[in-house]
Amino acid sequence: MNTIVYFVIVALISYMIGTINFSKIFAWHFRNKDITKVGSGNPGTMNMLRSFGFGLAIFTFVAEVVKAGLLCLVFKLTFPQLGEVIYYFAGAFVLLGYNFPIWSKFKGGKGVACFAGIFLFSSIWYVSLGWFVACFILFMFIEYPFVISLIYLSVLSIATTIYVWVVAVPYAWAITAIIWLLMLLTIYRHRSNIKRLLNHSENKIDFKKKLKQFFNKKKGEEIIEEDQVNQKPEKEIVIEEENLDK
Repeated sequence: MNTIVYFVIVALISYMIGTINFSKIFAWHFRNKDITKVGSGNPGTMNMLRSFGFGLAIFTFVAEVVKAGLLCLVFKLTFPQLGEVIYYFAGAFVLLGYNFPIWSKFKGGKGVACFAGIFLFSSIWYVSLGWFVACFILFMFIEYPFVISLIYLSVLSIATTIYVWVVAVPYAWAITAIIWLLMLLTIYRHRSNIKRLLNHSENKIDFKKKLKQFFNKKKGEEIIEEDQVNQKPEKEIVIEEENLDK
């Protein structure tokens, strides 16, 4: 089969799987709510954190990471002759599917978790994992989640670029182009956050407080409605254990 056909097949499958949005699925399944009508309206991990708390947020993040990273890895193993380039090519279309899903009039999330998944399943997964732990800790002190996200992805984009050139990975130029185009797309998707940050109006998230509330929650604790989420100080919406067991 022609190599071009392989790339077309990978692009189509990756895009379609990328359109699967776990924040929408989990918000509806566990809270019977439409995530696009809650909080910021963005169907992504950070809005899940802000609107429904740490439990559903980390659940969403892990699902998106595995979806993106595992799919890329499967294609890399399926087409070993195409090497690393097919891995990142698949990742690009997963991210495009997530950001611009055809089923939602091309209005999707911002793709941070999917992008992170591409790095976390890549050849430098150990660097990605270590840097994730470092940024998780950093989140305790910097209360602007999009800043942490961009720091995490920017450093890994640099690390991956160095890796593919030092190791002399075939088509290193193409991999570099894909990574930095995705990085530019991610920055563009956060343009409103950047603007609000410069205007000193960007919303903060007290991550330490949310962690404390999650781990100190009691079974049967009252769930706070969404219209209270944006009040200051932010209040937590607690995940009931019986919902997670469904």
